[in-house]
Amino acid sequence: MRAVGHVLLWCGFLGGAFTAVRSGAAPAPSALLPAYPILLAVGIAGVVLLRMSAGRALAHAPKVEGEMTLMRAALERLCAALDRMLGERSSIDVFDVHERIDEELLKDLAGFAEARESMIPAFGLEGYADVMTCFAGAERLINRAWSASADGYVDEVWDSLEQAATLMREARDRFLSRVPSARAAP
Repeated sequence: MRAVGHVLLWCGFLGGAFTAVRSGAAPAPSALLPAYPILLAVGIAGVVLLRMSAGRALAHAPKVEGEMTLMRAALERLCAALDRMLGERSSIDVFDVHERIDEELLKDLAGFAEARESMIPAFGLEGYADVMTCFAGAERLINRAWSASADGYVDEVWDSLEQAATLMREARDRFLSRVPSARAAP
């Protein structure tokens, strides 16, 4: 709806400007006069749509704020769980890693992924892409570690989890850099 509002606003504005230029060069300027009220109505319709979409965005602000809190907590827990697994690597059997991933990471990975759309109104598309690039890379590496664990490839499990931990920390840092109040939150 926001995009349609912008299109209507600019069509009304540019159409009015072009009509004004054409009416100065027209042999009978009054022939183009009916276009002005039509273009004015188009522009006003665009403004109304833009205001309505802004109102809807404000109405969703509490949901976005709640999901941002959920995502922040999920990223913190994911980073802590990955660091904990890496710290305990000498005592964890490689065939148990996929079960630990399911127990310790799955819920937060899914929760973050389900709430990710809330980053768009909060950070914009560029901020969303910046965070999600790291998060998605970490998620792929966690999936790779899960598969390597099921197959018993020791080196690949730990290499994948180390890389995933690095990317997850980067995702968390990029997320927190866009939410200044999140640094002060418990």
